Amino acid sequence: MVSEDRQRWNQRYREAVSDPSPRAVLVDAAELLPPPGRALDLACGRGAEAVWLAARGWLVDAVDIADVALDQVLRLADAAGVRSRLRVIQADLDEGLPESCVGPYDLLVMGHFRSVLLETAIEQLLRPAAVVVTSRLSMVGRVRSSASEVGSSGGYLAVPDELADLAQRLGLNVLYWQQGEGETALVARTAASPHR
Repeated sequence: MVSEDRQRWNQRYREAVSDPSPRAVLVDAAELLPPPGRALDLACGRGAEAVWLAARGWLVDAVDIADVALDQVLRLADAAGVRSRLRVIQADLDEGLPESCVGPYDLLVMGHFRSVLLETAIEQLLRPAAVVVTSRLSMVGRVRSSASEVGSSGGYLAVPDELADLAQRLGLNVLYWQQGEGETALVARTAASPHR
């Protein structure tokens, strides 16, 4: 049975008309990334970041709930000639990390999906000195937000300093952080030794 969440996202991706572009935070962080290795793209959507990474030599596991989005990832990868560098995994991340995501990864990308899975993935799936690139929609700088959009554990909007606090709690070396205008972004490196 297809979940309501999966149906909703499938419909959203069916209605998308333009080709996706990778988020600026990833493109701008290109010089901060380690040499190409293994990358994990959680909540990958239509795959702009996954394909961008694969085109630069990364082996990418791209995970999303929506099979429609994953079909679009594969079409985008075919058009870029990088399908052999990509593996798509259909999974509901609200239920946890899929067992098929087996680290260690050198890079973790997670855009606009607010979840404790980011913390779990950093702690369990990344090798020492791996890089994390993430962004979230944020209440900081938004004109207004409803109660369902915000909250420390509930809504999908990040609270002020959320990603900076996460980096500090996990002992990450912050390479870039910003918040404002309704979005927050973080680029950080895990500790050089596995004992964080």
